[in-house]
This record gives sequence, C-alpha cells and structure tokens, in this order.
Amino acid sequence: MPSSDAVIPSPLIRTVLTHLQLLDPVTWLGPWQCFCCGVLAVGLRPADLTWADGVKFFLACGLIGPLLTGFSQSINDYFDRHLDAINDPERPIPAGRISLAAARANFILTALLAIGNMALLYLVTDSPLILLLGAAGLFLAYAYSAPGFRLKENGWFGTTSVGLGYCMVPWLLAAHLFAREPGFPFFHLALGVVNALVAMGLITMNDFKSIEGDRKNNLKTLPVLYGERGAMLIAFTEINLAQVIFVATCFYFGYAVIGWLGVAFFIPQVIQQVQLYRAPNDARLLTSLGRNAAGRSLISQSQSGAHPGFIRFLVGSNLLTVTALTAVAIVHGYWR
Repeated sequence: MPSSDAVIPSPLIRTVLTHLQLLDPVTWLGPWQCFCCGVLAVGLRPADLTWADGVKFFLACGLIGPLLTGFSQSINDYFDRHLDAINDPERPIPAGRISLAAARANFILTALLAIGNMALLYLVTDSPLILLLGAAGLFLAYAYSAPGFRLKENGWFGTTSVGLGYCMVPWLLAAHLFAREPGFPFFHLALGVVNALVAMGLITMNDFKSIEGDRKNNLKTLPVLYGERGAMLIAFTEINLAQVIFVATCFYFGYAVIGWLGVAFFIPQVIQQVQLYRAPNDARLLTSLGRNAAGRSLISQSQSGAHPGFIRFLVGSNLLTVTALTAVAIVHGYWR
C-alpha cells in the first residue's frame, strides 16, 4: 500500500509536468553541449566577456534548449501519437494524460516563444543571420514530423535534418554570436559538420528500438530499410567520418596534440564498434551501467528502454565527445 504521507501532486502541477514531458528536457542536453562547445571554440578569454555576451548566451540557451529542441519534441509527440501507442505507450498523449488540443497548444506556444526569442537576439546583435539560423532550426524541427514534409519517414532525410537542426545550427549560432571575426570561419564549419555527423549516427542507432512500430506504419528508417547490422554500418561510417574530419581539422589548424589525441580515441571506438556489430542485442553493458550511479547518469529515462545497441553505441561515441570537449576547451594559442 502507498505510504499515507506520500505527497500527491496537485492537478496544476501534474498538468505542468505533463506539458514539460512533451518538451522532453533531457533532449536539450545534446544541443546545449554543441552550443557551449562552440562558444569555447571561438577562443574567448573570461576577460573578453561583456554583459552583452551574457545576455546573448542566456537568450541563445533558451532558444536552443526549451524552445527549438522542445518544439521539435512536442510536435513529434503530436504527429507520432499513433506510433507511440505501439512503441512508447507511456508518453503523455497515448497514455491519455493530455488532450490533443492541449498538446497542439503546447507546440504552437513553444514555436511562438522561439520566434520571440529570435527577435530579441536580433535586437541585441543587429544580425539578420540570427533570424536565418533560428528559422532554419524551427523549420527542420517542423519538417521532421509534420505532414507535407514528414522527413522522418525517410531514414536519410530524417537523420540529416536532426543532425543539422540539433547540432550544426547550435554550433554555428555559437560561432556567429561570440566569434570576434565576421561570418563562419572554416574551423567552425568543419566542427559543425562533425557534430551533425555524430548526431546522425546516434539517431540511426536510436531508431532500433522502434523497428516494430516503424514497419507497421511504413516508416523507412535506416534500420527498417537495411536491418540492424546494415544500419550499424551506416552509423559507424558517419561517426568515423566525423572523427576523420575532426582530426584533419585539428592538424590543419596546428593543434597537433589534440589531433593525435583524436587518433588515440579512434582505436577503442572502432574496437567497440566491432564488438557491437558482432552482438547487437547484447545487453550486458546496459545492465552493468544500471548498477551504479555514474552509469545511470549516462542514460536518460527516455533511453532506458532503448535497444541495447543504441546504449552501447551512445557510450562508445562519447569518446568523440571527450575529444571535442578537450579541443575546444584548449582555446586558440594553446597546445599547438
């Protein structure tokens, strides 16, 4: 029996939490990571920062996380409610915790707030490029799920739109907001592509957990088109190509130490990929991670029921994340 002193949330709190679940806050972390790494990569020193930089950073974090990423998650839940009824029936809409009208209001309001945020950033920076990047992120989020585009129905278009919207747009936004030189230097364009490729690989692996529902609804995700091992090879190619671009960029710009570090991380990454390819459904890594707090922190609630292969690939691909964080933390002028 439940404890007599258990706290039962009020209807208002339950409603707020349900709306927040539609925005799926855990998914904000990836775009935020790309943005923050992009800010570090411009080479700013603390002494260079101004109050205007603080305002830009605050507004950009709101735009990238709760608004653009939150919008993409909310609108995806709305148009994928029939899929979630098969693949994830505990989501708010198929579970009946929120009405369709309220769910629709959620993503419409989020989109309007995103547009308002873009306008504020434009007023602060006086740069039309801010509006262009924000509009691109909003359009990609809409086109991924909404009828008329429905990019997610094609594995190639879907993964590409996620890579561009979730990772490349935040990186380029950071470069544009905080770089002291105009435009997008080649260094930032290259690392934006690296982040996009990593996201494409992860999305491909994440689609493993919904193969059954995707097949029933004729969604041509890469695991549906090519099977688990075929999709793995595509994901491995994307993540490894990202690593090659990253290492080449480091060497080209004179970051030899970081370049060699990238090469060193590449070796265990390939070993992990080979192990995963041989046993894609081996859940031992997932089980071992769940036994300790550090491991649980790597896996979000929304990923806890995912295909074991996705979890293993997520952990393995974090080697690239470590490399990227190391590179951008050691800003221009160090470790050349």
